Amino acid sequence: MIRETSSQTVKSKIDSITTKLSPPPYLLEGGIVVILAIATIIINFKMIKDGLNGNADIKWHLTWIQHFSKQLSEGILYPRWLAGTNYGYGSPTFVFYPPLAYYFGSFFRLSGLDAQDTLISLFSLALFLSGLTFYLYGRNKWGRIAALMGAFAYITVPYIGFDIYWRGGLGSMFVQAWIPLLWLLTEQSLSSNKKSRLGLAMCWTIIALTHTPSLLICAVIWFPSVLFFLFNKPCKIVLKTILSAVMGLGIASFYLLPAILEKRFVNIETMKELHGGFSGNLLGIQELLGITNNNPISPVVFHQLSVIIVLIILAFIAERSRFFQPQEIWYWIVIAFSITFLISSFSRFIWEASPTLQMLQFPWRFLQVLSFIGAVLLGIFVNMLLKLPLGYRFLLSIVIVGILLMNFRYSYKLSRKYITIRNPGRGNIEHLQHIKTIIDDPYTDKLRDVREYRPLLKNDTSSPPVPVIGQPKISVISGQSEIEIQQWKSYHRIFSVTAEKFSKIRVRIYSYPAWNLYINGKSSPINMSNDGTIELELEPGSYGIELRYQKTQAFILGIILSLLSFTALIFFVRMRII
Repeated sequence: MIRETSSQTVKSKIDSITTKLSPPPYLLEGGIVVILAIATIIINFKMIKDGLNGNADIKWHLTWIQHFSKQLSEGILYPRWLAGTNYGYGSPTFVFYPPLAYYFGSFFRLSGLDAQDTLISLFSLALFLSGLTFYLYGRNKWGRIAALMGAFAYITVPYIGFDIYWRGGLGSMFVQAWIPLLWLLTEQSLSSNKKSRLGLAMCWTIIALTHTPSLLICAVIWFPSVLFFLFNKPCKIVLKTILSAVMGLGIASFYLLPAILEKRFVNIETMKELHGGFSGNLLGIQELLGITNNNPISPVVFHQLSVIIVLIILAFIAERSRFFQPQEIWYWIVIAFSITFLISSFSRFIWEASPTLQMLQFPWRFLQVLSFIGAVLLGIFVNMLLKLPLGYRFLLSIVIVGILLMNFRYSYKLSRKYITIRNPGRGNIEHLQHIKTIIDDPYTDKLRDVREYRPLLKNDTSSPPVPVIGQPKISVISGQSEIEIQQWKSYHRIFSVTAEKFSKIRVRIYSYPAWNLYINGKSSPINMSNDGTIELELEPGSYGIELRYQKTQAFILGIILSLLSFTALIFFVRMRII
């Protein structure tokens, strides 16, 4: 008894000394932030050093950042119409594309960075935030070491490298950072943490304002996953969690409602057919197993599924250990299996039945969530590993190191596969010439925009109009008139016309419901010409013409619904309804 008491005293003294010698928590957390920042630089070093490769969507993001930030500097708080794209015809780009990442980009632009360095900074920021938010998700679940290892797995996962270097997916990269927050706040909400429901609502708002396809992906996976908790959580708690998400989407109505209601004015349905649509991008057995080299996403899918399967097998082998409870991974196994099914050709009947899902174009976009699941399973496994005897710990840690190295190897090789602007070497840089124009000369009506946001023609809805470079701002199609431009701003154009004969005037602006025409101070209807631009028919006389880009009914309704949703959310929180 005396010896046991002495042993306990010694142990308590050792624990006391260890506690005193341990660095303060804020230093530990600060050190982890620094480690994640260094890891971000190492992973994205090729882009930071050599610049962009110009692949896929890079050209659009560069164009949008340039014009979005310019119109912000003009005093337009929410630049929904990019007036200088499509060779000056304009585009309702940010009616349909979420703006949040471009506000971040505008901050970098206003701080003095050029367009290329701005985009590099945005990709690096999204990568760093992905690691940080995953660490925050796992810290209280598994401890700092396991959470940090999971964060490394998350930011080195092949799909993120694929998204950065092959697709140039800026918005989807930022959603990678919001996914861990989404699950963290969801789990806290389901644990009756009332404060987290406000955060959960705002997380859904942020996702909606970051990337629409990723919003759909998160919704398709999240809502059934939350309903799964009806088996072991009170129905009231689950419904409050879902209500928080609905409130968050309601707050984003100022973007979501116009994007839905105004899509009938543009060519956005063509997205279903681009790059083969969903039908051409569902994965067969050979692609899931990485056997074929025809599809660039195949090795990414095979790698991620292999990692998940290895971690699951090792976890169940360790089931006999009292340090592991297999039921904690069943939830993730079910979601991983569901995602694998959705990206495979076996789910074709689901995609064919859902026009909304078809707008995703690429079923493998669901790898966003699958990547998160793989990192979660690795975090769970590391947490278990740290509780095992030293010998087992050393052997199994080799598996963790191997997974992280294989992850990094994929992104490393892919980042060096393509020539870049700053270091093209002996490669052919012909495909980078347009990128250089975007960076060096963005505001002289030389830049295109995506075809799906161009207007539907009144006589031919099968294909969008094609803008022609070098067209005058205003031209006389027929008749005889003299034109003088007084003002030509992004949202406000003023000019005068003196028509000596009946004249048709063409204004180089794509027709869109937000444009309002005033002739001699009176509102007048807008006609669309055969090429999708605004056309005026004037009798002989003198006219003061004014064109203003104003709020549409859908936008006004969206603003009202956003305000009502935010007010309702605050009311529900204060009244403890959610």
